[in-house]
Amino acid sequence: MDSAALKKGVLAHASAIGHVDSKGMIPLPDYTAINAAIGHMVASVPKNQVIDVFNAAGDVVRKEEVGAYMKSLVNSGDAEAAYKAFWEFKDVVAAAQR
Repeated sequence: MDSAALKKGVLAHASAIGHVDSKGMIPLPDYTAINAAIGHMVASVPKNQVIDVFNAAGDVVRKEEVGAYMKSLVNSGDAEAAYKAFWEFKDVVAAAQR
């Protein structure tokens, strides 16, 4: 992983921690910066290595159970919108990948 991208991700998270409100939420600009940094970090790694990590998670976590559980905690429409946005984000990161 590119060390400059990793540093930006760490700094984005550190900044966001300083802005957590009384409900445990961070401002949208911090959330946006974190997601952008994660995208740059992932894009700096060859696609086959990213896929290897994704597939290895299946050895530890039952994706269908975790997904159903996480979805049960929020509004279904919001969960579907977030899922769709995640897949769009994945495509943007993949297009920038080396």
